[in-house]
Amino acid sequence: MPEYAPHGNYEIWLDPEHDQVIQVAASGSVNLEMLLIHNARSNEIVEGFRGQPYGMVCDFGSGMIMTPEAEDAWVRSAASRVARGWSCVAFYFDESADYKSLVKAQVTRVYEGVGVPWFEAADAEDAMAWVLERLDHVAKE
Repeated sequence: MPEYAPHGNYEIWLDPEHDQVIQVAASGSVNLEMLLIHNARSNEIVEGFRGQPYGMVCDFGSGMIMTPEAEDAWVRSAASRVARGWSCVAFYFDESADYKSLVKAQVTRVYEGVGVPWFEAADAEDAMAWVLERLDHVAKE
């Protein structure tokens, strides 16, 4: 299989105010090579949680779509993160997002496939509020 340069834009970081929340900003056409970079960074952050519940807030900006190979790899990596505490995810788009229906179908297929509760939020604040509420609920279980 030929190697390709990473495509798409993908950033991931631990939220500076909420130490159990990972922030993701993704846009463009994300290929397998970009996802592998993302997976490595995700795993670094997740190891720091030491199995404690955590959530994700995803900004899909003006639209993000994954190649079929990237989606398959994402499903495999997502399942391993669920086993290490991934408890919920909320995502949102810019008003001008391209392919919103297609992106929503793709990401929700992954979230539902690995059993992670998800929420499509109106904006970043709405997404963070939902994730924090969900994490609080998980902590009380």
